[in-house]
Amino acid sequence: MYAKTPIDTVLPKVPLDQPVLPYEKPQEGVNYWIKDDFFPPDKAKKIANRCFTPKKWKLGKPYTTELWPGMRAPKALKIAELKQVEDWVKSKIGKDKLWSITDADVEVDTNSIHLTGATEGQPRPHTDGRDLCRYAAVLYLSRSPEPNTGTSFYRLRYDNKAPGGNIVPPPYINLVDVLQTDSLPPESWYEDHQVENCFNRLLLFKGNMIHGASGYFGKEKRDRRLVALFFWMVED
Repeated sequence: MYAKTPIDTVLPKVPLDQPVLPYEKPQEGVNYWIKDDFFPPDKAKKIANRCFTPKKWKLGKPYTTELWPGMRAPKALKIAELKQVEDWVKSKIGKDKLWSITDADVEVDTNSIHLTGATEGQPRPHTDGRDLCRYAAVLYLSRSPEPNTGTSFYRLRYDNKAPGGNIVPPPYINLVDVLQTDSLPPESWYEDHQVENCFNRLLLFKGNMIHGASGYFGKEKRDRRLVALFFWMVED
């Protein structure tokens, strides 16, 4: 859906009259981290089975006007499981404290189950608001995922095909804030890097990097893309 960032090709410079974002090359161990086989195999299978069976789901696109697709439900991981994830996250980013925003006016669906089928959504480059999330993580829970359905990192692509940045810097909150537009067409993005969807893989990344699901799959409930998502704040 999105053009790949060209390699070994001389590209034009960013037009002078266009908004500019900083660029950080996606690098494992620098701005994203991966832990495969995060939970013991039997534990991971139990978590996945549990995440298919919430009693109540919240619906996104195409069923409501929400921006996110498919279905969501809370409490993907139990307390001890979540602590294991957060301990690993803190060890990678060098922070002693993580927390999630809780506010009467804002709902941050952290530690939440996301189930999305092939016809329920399309990849959507975005960032997580800096006022709500500094680091995000995805735990992939589909036992047999289709290719190209993990998480992609994107960068701006200008009309002249020049590659742009991929970071929302302070004091801006999100892409809408910095670019002053609610949406951009698919040709406004390069897919810069993709992390593949693998069962029981945990991906941690900086929330202000432009990212999104690489793709969705499945029709029947247990065949769809299943992940657990996490959003944390940290002290600057």
